[in-house]
Amino acid sequence: MSKNSRLYILALSVLPLMAYAQETPDEGGEAIYTKEQVQAFKEQQRLNNLFFDATKAKIADDPDKAFELYMQVAKQDPKNDAAHHELARLYYLKGEINKSVEQAEMAYQLSPGNKWYRETLASLYTQNDMPEKALPMYEALYRENPSDQEYLQQLVNQYILLNKPQDAIKVYDEFEKSVGITEEISMRKHQLYLAIKKEKKALIELEKLAAANAWDSRILSTLAEFYLHLGKNNEALKTYKQIKNIDPENAYINISLADFYRKQGDMKQASEALKAGFRNPYLDSDTKIQVLISYYSQLKDYAGIEDDLLELTGILADLHPNEPKALSLRGEILMSFEKYSEARDLFARSSELDPSRYENWQNLLLASNNLEDYARLGSDSKKVTELFPLQPLPYFFNGWSMMELKQYDSSIVSLNKGIKLVASNHPIKVDFYSLLGSVYYSAGQKDESYEAYTEALRIQPDNASVLNNYAYNLALDSRELEKANTMAARAVELEPENEYYLDTYAWVLYKQKNYTSALIYIERAITASTKVSDTVWEHYGDILFQLNRTADALVAWKNAARAGEGSPFLKQKIEEGVLYE
Repeated sequence: MSKNSRLYILALSVLPLMAYAQETPDEGGEAIYTKEQVQAFKEQQRLNNLFFDATKAKIADDPDKAFELYMQVAKQDPKNDAAHHELARLYYLKGEINKSVEQAEMAYQLSPGNKWYRETLASLYTQNDMPEKALPMYEALYRENPSDQEYLQQLVNQYILLNKPQDAIKVYDEFEKSVGITEEISMRKHQLYLAIKKEKKALIELEKLAAANAWDSRILSTLAEFYLHLGKNNEALKTYKQIKNIDPENAYINISLADFYRKQGDMKQASEALKAGFRNPYLDSDTKIQVLISYYSQLKDYAGIEDDLLELTGILADLHPNEPKALSLRGEILMSFEKYSEARDLFARSSELDPSRYENWQNLLLASNNLEDYARLGSDSKKVTELFPLQPLPYFFNGWSMMELKQYDSSIVSLNKGIKLVASNHPIKVDFYSLLGSVYYSAGQKDESYEAYTEALRIQPDNASVLNNYAYNLALDSRELEKANTMAARAVELEPENEYYLDTYAWVLYKQKNYTSALIYIERAITASTKVSDTVWEHYGDILFQLNRTADALVAWKNAARAGEGSPFLKQKIEEGVLYE
């Protein structure tokens, strides 16, 4: 505050005292007042100074001193309404609400015409949960200030607290007569009617509001939604079409129409409306994504849902080509329909736009893996390990791709890095150890391979895939065949129709020279397979040969040659009709 401002306030404060002084006889002049009057004047002057000191303490942010001085004023001058009002404020700041109310009541009783005293007391009554006392205060305040919406709302609140909603509505009606229909008041009346379960009157309020704002699509949308709530579908549709006519670029109207048609079971119309909404450039991509997720989460599958999802996400991606979330959603939909190549392009673009989103990179790797593009998977997974060095899955994909590319040393390095990032006993750790077992075996490090398989089974003893791979490698090495038998049998027990597990068990039995049992399981493997592999056909031929069914064995070996490469001995077996191992 400037020096001049302070002087101005001080001057205003002493004006009353100067007025009194002018009425006091000058020293040596003619006596005008009696001794008692002069004494009374001096006492009033002292109280004024005391009040002034209290006010200075309040302005100086010294509430304790201000409280003490105002209390002195109130004790010495109980009819000082201003002192009581200030004490009410100070008691409130101290958290002593009852005393605050008591002082505010005294100030109001001393000066009932003071608007500010009445407002303070009404506010304290409200905060102290005394609506029956606050009500007459706000009635008077509103009556004196009929255009003040704050007083209006406070008055309505008291009626509501006293469970008198009809009285609250009457107040709104009176206010509406003077100012006309407004959205704020109409919506409050609408909500009050709903609270007392008078839906028809709640509807009338909305219809009146809509009639007064026939150009406002937002208000019309609220009316349409309420029509739907009441089951007035024809009125709702008519209102939606009205919105479309007056506001053809409305970003939400087609979304609302789609929801309307969906609820009516007209999926064709719903789909067309939704597509029109998605083509609207004024509707942002995030809203479209939320609408898509919400809309289809409420649906069961229906004929055409796949085409709709593909078209909608296509519109989304085309209209928002630089929005990573839009591209990612389109990619995820394409992935679900096994359109991996298109999906990968979108994930790549999304990752380029927003490299910080790990989920996009992971989806990119999944797409390449599904495409069996191991060269691309290898380079991309390497990049992701550099961007997100604490995420284990990219190391797994890199290890997988390096194994497929027969770069076993690189695969082992990646897998051992990634496995350290996985929490103990987490299921993905089993996948790491299982893959490590296969890579070590392919690299000729058989002891390390069996150690990896053993560690995987320690975490998850009934993992059928690990049991199968471990058993098959033991059979190939003719090593610990009883152990191999136990594991292969358990894998088949866990998944009795798995052709690979059946083949492994047959091959373990073959290695144990139990050819009759081996034949049973290899034939089950052939029956379970939709496309029998060269390995299974060759195993079948070997088992048949050991059972002296040479002609059948030759047929099986020829089937193996047609199905793939087979073992290095396959060609010789066929040419000579003799088993080579």
